[in-house]
Amino acid sequence: LCCCFEESMASTLGVLSDAERLFIVHGVQDDLRSDGRACEDYRHMEVETDVVSNTSGSARLRLGNTDILVGVKAEMGEPDPGRPKEGKLEFFLDCSANASPEFEGRGGEELAIEVSNALQRIFSSRSTLDLTSLCIIPGGQCWVLYVDVLVLECGGNLFDAVSLAVKAALFNTRIPTVLVTADDEGQQEIELSDDPYDVKRLDVENVPLIVTLSKIGH
Repeated sequence: LCCCFEESMASTLGVLSDAERLFIVHGVQDDLRSDGRACEDYRHMEVETDVVSNTSGSARLRLGNTDILVGVKAEMGEPDPGRPKEGKLEFFLDCSANASPEFEGRGGEELAIEVSNALQRIFSSRSTLDLTSLCIIPGGQCWVLYVDVLVLECGGNLFDAVSLAVKAALFNTRIPTVLVTADDEGQQEIELSDDPYDVKRLDVENVPLIVTLSKIGH
């Protein structure tokens, strides 16, 4: 599944010389980029999982010159009143000032907010992830997944790379098995399994990936 972001190259082409503009347009027509890739070819990608200790799941993704690190922490919390039988995800994104000159000042903060909001919109859909699997006690306790994204280097396709890294980290996430019991007074008690292998995994099959497209010409 993919979510497509489209950006127009009209403004970019407008500041180029005629020779540069012609070079780009002919490259599109010939299905050839300056680095040898075809128009629809992705950059070389490497993904590693389980790379950060003391997390419930983690992943590192390199897409061309873009380098993303994601850590997921599962903690118990209260569900949202409007969704009492579901858990939730919260995203935090940090654009390292060393990742790109564009991140200096408030540039990194604004981009971090934009990417975080895009992820929040994607995962707010019930078809993306089964959030009911994160429910412990309806209306009382649920799993909250804190997803921390660190942009180590930005060499393009940031939205795409972040979505890939987040999906890989969620795939790697292990959530302890929970047993809910009631005491003699009817009060519910939560017991966490201390067996590191007694865990459940998330079904990320329907988690979409972001694909950024550039429109050149009319």
